[in-house]
Amino acid sequence: MVVDGKPHVRPCVSIPTYGNEANKCIASIGDVYSPLTTPLPLAGAPMLARTRGNESHIAATLRAEAPWMDAVIGRLADQATLQLRAGLPWLSFRPLLLVGPAGAGKTHLARRIGELSGCSSAILSLAGASSNAELAGSPRGFRHPQPNFAAMAMLRTGIANPVIVVDEVEKAASGDLGDPVATLLGLLDRSTSSRYFDGCLAAEIDLSHVNWILTANRIDRLPEALLSRVEVVEVLGPGPAHAEMIVASLWRDIARDFGLPPSALPRVEAAAQTALLRLFRNTRSLRRLRRAIETLVAVSGRHVPRTLN
Repeated sequence: MVVDGKPHVRPCVSIPTYGNEANKCIASIGDVYSPLTTPLPLAGAPMLARTRGNESHIAATLRAEAPWMDAVIGRLADQATLQLRAGLPWLSFRPLLLVGPAGAGKTHLARRIGELSGCSSAILSLAGASSNAELAGSPRGFRHPQPNFAAMAMLRTGIANPVIVVDEVEKAASGDLGDPVATLLGLLDRSTSSRYFDGCLAAEIDLSHVNWILTANRIDRLPEALLSRVEVVEVLGPGPAHAEMIVASLWRDIARDFGLPPSALPRVEAAAQTALLRLFRNTRSLRRLRRAIETLVAVSGRHVPRTLN
């Protein structure tokens, strides 16, 4: 449907109120999650527009920030082209599985896709998970019923096509309380996710517009059923030649996390900058570099004179 000239979708037709009406939590479900029964926008149109180089804005921006991620960015560029040709101007891509070493920047890239597109992102780590509760939600009858993770992301962002990042999917394990990977199978398949029954809402909800990005360090532990539902892309991470670009990018990210412009962070001396570059070139780990920058900012901030009002 079109609302104010922009594409929207109504995820859930209605949320029934039946159940244990004596339980205030269950009785209020319809009110708490009522936004899911209203039209939500399908975001991403501005970033799908073509640049002078005849590439989508999102692909061009990501390529400038992370040229070593060319394989992933190429997939997004192809999907953007298909979306526009089909007259569907919003971010939509086949589920991706990014495979590569820890600290290669897989999650960082996924978050940037959500930020740049305007779809926002939600991250769920399956490392050590032996229950599907967080992914599938908790149905009515439980003490604290809650919709599935994708529905909660839609509720939080107010967007029908958020980017959901499932980290370290190969480290999940099946337990007595459910199998997270088995739950993913139904969510990744658009033919089933378009009418996904949610136990908390006690109704079907359309999750087919959600964009999924899974990450893993290896795929030999993953079932074929999952691999057949995703596009596997190998991520090697940035090389030593990208060190200065990586430091600058993480600096901007940390400032953004604090709601500040990069210029508002404490200035770093040349020796400290050199140490950061050396750290990355020696370890090739974005994770370790980010921690080092955060520590440096915190230490430098202690010596910045405070302004008294």
